[in-house]
Amino acid sequence: MSSFLDKLTLSVVPLRSLIRSLSIIRVEYTWKRIWNLLMVILSMLLSGILRRPVVWGYPPILMIEPTNICNLKCPMCPGVVGKRALAKGQLDMDNYRQLIDELSDYAFQVLFWNQGEPFINKSFLEMVRVAKQKGLMTVTSTNGHFICKDENAEDIIRSGLDQIIFSMDGTNQETYEKYRIGGNYNLVIENLQRLSDTRKRLNSKTPMIELQFIIFKHNQNEIDDVTALAKKYHIDRLSLKSAMIYTVDQAEEFLDKDQQDKMYQIENNEVRRRDKLPNRCKRLWMNGVINWDGTVVPCCFDVDSDHIFENIFTNDVGFKETWRKEAFTRFRANLLKDRQQTKICRNCTEGVPEPYTKIVDIRDLK
Repeated sequence: MSSFLDKLTLSVVPLRSLIRSLSIIRVEYTWKRIWNLLMVILSMLLSGILRRPVVWGYPPILMIEPTNICNLKCPMCPGVVGKRALAKGQLDMDNYRQLIDELSDYAFQVLFWNQGEPFINKSFLEMVRVAKQKGLMTVTSTNGHFICKDENAEDIIRSGLDQIIFSMDGTNQETYEKYRIGGNYNLVIENLQRLSDTRKRLNSKTPMIELQFIIFKHNQNEIDDVTALAKKYHIDRLSLKSAMIYTVDQAEEFLDKDQQDKMYQIENNEVRRRDKLPNRCKRLWMNGVINWDGTVVPCCFDVDSDHIFENIFTNDVGFKETWRKEAFTRFRANLLKDRQQTKICRNCTEGVPEPYTKIVDIRDLK
């Protein structure tokens, strides 16, 4: 496994794959969006130099959660074992339209995920279509159980979705359901093939299909097998992710000793990453995260919504106002001072030397 991983590009999409992607995805590069991006980058750099938050512009990347409901029971998913498991729901289409209308002039990309399975929200593909009408790039992540008919695959392609990530952490039912509890491996493979074949039949380059494989101790010997699957079904990318654990019990069950020693340290029954955290985080300037219920949180690592800055759906407050709210500014200031003191950051991968995702473009494999 290690010899294969060593050949992969760390942290970022390989250059040739990135160039191919830019030739496929459809984004409107307006002057307003470009100017906003420049202001965001400049303010982020100044914040690092001055060690105090400077916030100009609005996030060029939006993470919008269609729902936190899921059909699977993955044992480490915060939507299953976290605090948010008690409050389930789906993003209302009217609230979504209002949010997109407010931010589409500034953003380039919408990531339709956080917790939950996006396709459970029946309005999900309509959300994609609305974003595409605004000239935004759209990406989603799925467990692959809801593309059971050719018409489902056709709807995805015709919605304009730019990229779809299939989460599949095994190459047979036994290893797959070890983590994806309640999942059907053969159904996921059928649906993956269906989408790939339909894309070819409709002569469409989108959505780009990425196969995501989380590496646990029970499946780490299947890297070659999942690579063969990606080639067989004409997948564009394969992403190999280190498992992210939150408790000591999870570490014992899902990681071997080498994985534990390399990535984590356990003190006072608390799990944290070994890497020293830099006192900066680009997510707090580049990414806006809005949960299905309108709560705005700092990032996707706030899995229990411990830091809610505002509810923009119920309190009649816009996202742009929330982005510069005192509570959000104070949160940024604390991270610039000592990020290690913020609990949700201790298991974060942002800015660490060894990225937890390694990506390969299948077309680059011989």
